[in-house]
Amino acid sequence: MKRRCSKAVQVVTVISTLSVVSACEVIKQVTQPAEKAPLAKPSLCLTEAQEDSFEAFCNISYWLEFVIETEELTSQQRIDMINDLGEETPSLVKKILLSQGAETPYQQRLRAQNWIVKISAGAPQKIKLLLNDLIYENSKQLLEFESAITILSRVNARQEKTISNMQLKLTAREKEIQKQQDQVEQLLKIETDLIEQNRNEKR
Repeated sequence: MKRRCSKAVQVVTVISTLSVVSACEVIKQVTQPAEKAPLAKPSLCLTEAQEDSFEAFCNISYWLEFVIETEELTSQQRIDMINDLGEETPSLVKKILLSQGAETPYQQRLRAQNWIVKISAGAPQKIKLLLNDLIYENSKQLLEFESAITILSRVNARQEKTISNMQLKLTAREKEIQKQQDQVEQLLKIETDLIEQNRNEKR
């Protein structure tokens, strides 16, 4: 839950920063403050083509709304939503955000990284900032960490298996040595009995 909250806080922080920057850009564009023309909403997209591609995700607030709405979804609910979404750019962005849950499996998180690479090529700079700096880099660190844990677990498993095999061999060797010692003691006892018997016969 703490990781989820941390992720939401990061999104809010970056989006809020972008909101301020975008608002400042709009203010700078107002050359006649006396007119009462409505100000354009801050947008992450710069061209009409980008707006057609990213649709609602050109709106800064939409990122925040989507993250908050999906924050408490279970892992299975996220998977179901991802499976229902298509391959259009807005759907891919949703898939990426849905793949950032704390319990997201390794392979699904890795797949989201590939989606980020896919849509970043045609994304405006501010959306690239959200996708790469906020999501891609954080997920990359998590993937590297999970990969290291997996490798370490495999190494430990092999070591445990090796130690177990060595213990079995040692136990078998100890039994073999004990058996040989028992045979030697038996032979010595027989020899001792024969010597004692010969002495008694001479008497």
